[in-house]
Amino acid sequence: MKSAIVTGATGFIGTHLCSELLKNNIKVTGLARKDSGNIKRLQDVNLVWCGMDDYDSFEGEKADTFYHLAWEGATGIGRDDEELQVKNITRTMKALKAAKRSGCRRFVALGTVYENLVPQILMESRHRKPDFYLLSKQSSHHICTKLAEKLGIEFVWATIFQPIGRYIKKEQVMTYAIASLLSGEPPEFGPAMEPYDITAVEDIAYGLRLLGECRLTRKEYYIGSDSPMLMKEYLKRARKVLGVDTELKIGARADDGLRFSYDWYDISPIKKDTGYSIHVGFEQAVVNVAEWVKSGGLI
Repeated sequence: MKSAIVTGATGFIGTHLCSELLKNNIKVTGLARKDSGNIKRLQDVNLVWCGMDDYDSFEGEKADTFYHLAWEGATGIGRDDEELQVKNITRTMKALKAAKRSGCRRFVALGTVYENLVPQILMESRHRKPDFYLLSKQSSHHICTKLAEKLGIEFVWATIFQPIGRYIKKEQVMTYAIASLLSGEPPEFGPAMEPYDITAVEDIAYGLRLLGECRLTRKEYYIGSDSPMLMKEYLKRARKVLGVDTELKIGARADDGLRFSYDWYDISPIKKDTGYSIHVGFEQAVVNVAEWVKSGGLI
């Protein structure tokens, strides 16, 4: 791969992906909104002012791989906005068509392990705020798999679970945990007995690069840490790395009823096809977030 196009280039994962690509001598064209407040994060990226609703008109330079990371309402209150989440499906379809027009041989889209929760939420009568986000991600996955076949472009759906690192959003659970521990304010959690897989964002960016340039045998890959553990163990490990004695109030909140599985975090396919391995790891990622928090990055 000599060149790539990245949507969501100024975002949390997008910033790290652009850096990973550039370090490996890959020319990067980043699509971003003119009003993005994070443009300064990008260096040596060919920026094109193209918002998510402008993909129809995108006629950029030719590229080998198109990475679609942009997704409005991936965190926060937007997750519960059904109309916004349906728009995200259409936007992903338009991004796929833009990739075809740009001569890209492969389209790599970012999915989430939370899609595995869809059977659970459909079986229940209650509504949770992330429901529309999860449903739209899964719908986008399946619709674009078929659209890619129609267009004749390689399609890869890269799923992740909990990325952690510099530029992390304040709504993320580990941001809350680390910021609270540093401030001395005991963070509160549910039972924290579900298996999680919290992965350094640099490792996710590395995995995404490999999925854009290696010979692949599948259309779907999970990028993770290779060492998932119970959420309470992540919290204890984070506190140890930070060197604080702030109390972790595990069990202070009600169980949300959602059940996770270690089976969801299998990285053997990406290891086999690309040689993926962990370069940064959880402990260093916690240090990076702590530095980000202390620098005022969450304000």
